Amino acid sequence: MKNLWIDIPLEIYESHMSLSDVAQLQALNNIMREQVMAYPVAESVAVLGVAGGNGLEHCLERFKLVYGIDINPAYLAMCAKRFRWAVDKSLRLIETDLSKPESVISQADLIIANLLIEYVGIETFCKKVAVAQAQYVSCVIQGTDCEQSFVSESPYQSAFHGIGKLHQDVDEMKLTDEMALHHYIQVYRESYDMPNSKSLVRMDYSLDGRR
Repeated sequence: MKNLWIDIPLEIYESHMSLSDVAQLQALNNIMREQVMAYPVAESVAVLGVAGGNGLEHCLERFKLVYGIDINPAYLAMCAKRFRWAVDKSLRLIETDLSKPESVISQADLIIANLLIEYVGIETFCKKVAVAQAQYVSCVIQGTDCEQSFVSESPYQSAFHGIGKLHQDVDEMKLTDEMALHHYIQVYRESYDMPNSKSLVRMDYSLDGRR
């Protein structure tokens, strides 16, 4: 069955995410800059759910090899257009559905997964991370202490009705416990307040807790 993310145009997605009362596109760009500078690795990074490449410029400045992974080929095509100077050099774009058992995460020193686990599932995500054996994993989830729906209200909200069937809240403790089963220890947490009373939570893990 086709994944419903295929049907959401990038223009709609980015327009919704960048609205002043949503502001997640801007926040995630800033967070990704922090993520890529947080740890002493400079060889490779895998960005899961790269979409149109928001924040990818920070990765390309820091790492020798950058994997951008997404399910939507149109998103990857725009990503390639925006960063054409890096394609086939330091940037590798990969189309895959990470919710499928047969899909894999490219081996990299750092894995970044922002607002992705909600659509892949904790157990699936952790298993794939364990196979990839990255030294560090940095992810962003949406805080669950807000009564609003996962998709914020906006003029574009109707375009996201379908993916509501895919979404599942991510419990922080469950994620951390599941990561620990695969020898990843939490080393960092930070919460970011958003303008619509929501929050984004960054959670970082290190293989065997090494810094």
